[in-house]
Amino acid sequence: MLRDASGRLVLTKGWKIFHIITAVIMLAAITVLSVFLGMSKSQEKKWMANSEYNYENAYYTLTDSLLNMENDLSKLRVARSENLVNEMLIDVAMNSQTAVANLTTLSYSGYDMSAVIKYCNQVGDYSKYLAQKVGNGMEITGEDRKNLDGLYQTTYKLSKSLGGVKENLVAGQKIVEGIKKLNADFVKITTGLTDGTIEYPSLIYDGAFSDSLTDREAKALQGEDISKDNQNDRIKKILCDYEISAISYMAENNSGFDSYLYQVKLKNGSLASVQIAKKGGAIVMWDTSFDAKEPKLSVDEGVKLAEQYMDKQGYENMKGVYACVTDGLLYVNMCYVENEIVYYPDMIKVKVSLDDGKIVGFEGLNYIYNHTQRQAGTPTVTEGEVRNKDFGGLSISSVRLALIPMPGGKELLTYEVFGSMDDFNFYVFVDAKTGKEVKVMQVIDSDEGELLM
Repeated sequence: MLRDASGRLVLTKGWKIFHIITAVIMLAAITVLSVFLGMSKSQEKKWMANSEYNYENAYYTLTDSLLNMENDLSKLRVARSENLVNEMLIDVAMNSQTAVANLTTLSYSGYDMSAVIKYCNQVGDYSKYLAQKVGNGMEITGEDRKNLDGLYQTTYKLSKSLGGVKENLVAGQKIVEGIKKLNADFVKITTGLTDGTIEYPSLIYDGAFSDSLTDREAKALQGEDISKDNQNDRIKKILCDYEISAISYMAENNSGFDSYLYQVKLKNGSLASVQIAKKGGAIVMWDTSFDAKEPKLSVDEGVKLAEQYMDKQGYENMKGVYACVTDGLLYVNMCYVENEIVYYPDMIKVKVSLDDGKIVGFEGLNYIYNHTQRQAGTPTVTEGEVRNKDFGGLSISSVRLALIPMPGGKELLTYEVFGSMDDFNFYVFVDAKTGKEVKVMQVIDSDEGELLM
């Protein structure tokens, strides 16, 4: 992992954790597509087969993740060794991230899995919160252990419910049992946390997914509500790299804020999914299929194309601050930059094909929830003072001001210190007012690519 001359981080290895979260248009779309887009029976069967493969792969990975979470949460009820407790908590947090990624794949407009995703997010974030307590020499309280026991019981129920689906698959049944129909046992998981069948403890703590933060405000959404109809011009502007054959409205999404989902048929034969906010018509996310080919463009060229796309869509002061390449695609993290301060909460993720330079994906949820005009403040510590701080044997490559998200929905102006030591790369974030270190992240190699820990 390297930084280029402009200070932007560039990765060239496979990397999956900071991937673009794409809107998954699921089985409910197939019937509509057959009517509006003229999908043939053979195409429909192929689509069904691909959906089944993707769903089964996501299902089995989800099963493993929940089982690992269940085992660690169970062992935490009796473990007292500080090292063991910390190790298990971190393991729970990592498996919860994998579970969320696969639940997202299994989500679609017919069945709302947001409650299950929220639960797994909370378990992971609560585990990281407790691991931080242990790392700071604090003890796990009786209330903490009561919460962990409740989370174990809930995770056990989820894992057991998933087991019923596995038995059906072994017996020759499918997760996809037909158009707009998932396996009935699996559907129970999507509703249990919503209707109260499956209960879990309320977690009130200083964390990003705590119950005290459930009423999030989409700060960047401005303007009047738009209609779901007559949005062809808006969608054509969003998909400006493509010629469009047909646009079909699919559904309204009410998760967090109201938005509209559209399915788009492109003249090259591909399909695209587009999600726009009801309030003001802001882009939530979009994605289209692609064929991975040998890259012809450099990382810098790809980043410039991403920045040009942001300009075309009306976003101001958005710069590429992070880029990674995998399978011929460039994933670019775009952040709002003002007065040389990087606003990490205001992030948009753009996906660029390095074969032909086309934008093939976009995700703007962080920007929608966090972007607003605010004052980051003025540092009282200088960059020179930060560079002269003792970071052990860290060889510093770059230092820059960055506004970062903090627990409890807060934001903090920091200096982002990037450097390496013993063949490992580190980020150290230093409070720009006090000079104290507030966050350290290490980049580690894993089977999933490079992870930030």
